[in-house]
Amino acid sequence: MPIAIVAGILIPQAHFFAPTLPFLIGLMMFLTFVTKIPPQTHGYTFKIEMRSIVVCFILIGVLWGVVKLFALPREVLLGGAIIALCPPANAAPAMAKMLGGSASLALKIFLSGNLIACFSIPLVFGYLTGSDAPLSEVAMKIFNTIQPIISIPLAFALGLRAFYPELADRAAKFQKYTMIVWTVSVFIILAKASYDIREMGFWDLWNSGKLPMMAIVSLVLCVLLFWLGWVAEKGRRPIEGSQSLGQKNTTLVIWVASLYAGPVVALAPTCYVVWQNLVLTYMTAKIKPAKSSAADTCK
Repeated sequence: MPIAIVAGILIPQAHFFAPTLPFLIGLMMFLTFVTKIPPQTHGYTFKIEMRSIVVCFILIGVLWGVVKLFALPREVLLGGAIIALCPPANAAPAMAKMLGGSASLALKIFLSGNLIACFSIPLVFGYLTGSDAPLSEVAMKIFNTIQPIISIPLAFALGLRAFYPELADRAAKFQKYTMIVWTVSVFIILAKASYDIREMGFWDLWNSGKLPMMAIVSLVLCVLLFWLGWVAEKGRRPIEGSQSLGQKNTTLVIWVASLYAGPVVALAPTCYVVWQNLVLTYMTAKIKPAKSSAADTCK
């Protein structure tokens, strides 16, 4: 991952592959959705996801207040909001398992989080963009952009699981390769960001304060989200809590931000990619997985 980050920054020419991002997102979605999911128990996944939504809305409210109080550019609010609204990443189940947590629980959180994002991002982000068009029209445009990337892989995966379970089981074995697809996506995202920054003028962005503000707000949110996710579930599932709240599907929201808010706003979730992977690198180095075979059971 560090190699992908550095390579993306140093090779802006790779922005040529940016149109492949929706397909890479869809591929990661399918490989995650096709995984066989154990039955839900006691609505615990729902509780974690609802807690995550409440936290994210509180953070957006606080960020809105800070932007108003200090008269910061609107891009700061939009960049922070799209990070907060971002659903869990495809790699969250694999990372949770690597850290000794429950991959099945993280997978359930991923499923519910991405389905909720189909509606929360269009409504909230559509409202915050402040477009001259009616909110219903803007929300519908964003919804129509997001939902095919989630609904089509989900429908294909569920259909395969229902009618051809043996093929679904074979496809599920490739779920471990979502980390590789994610790494390729990170490389392309950072190459696109590097290209956009060069086109807009690095020093112009820096002197205007927008680039450092985007980097700072994404860093603060990254640390807060991982920490709050861990603290909220400390007594039961801290690893899954931190992964569900902190590890974001940045590929999806960078694409959405670029389409509906511009490349400057997209810098916030792009910076989040760097901070997120630094935090994950730290967690993999510091957290020693328990040797219990029950670690992957959803209680």
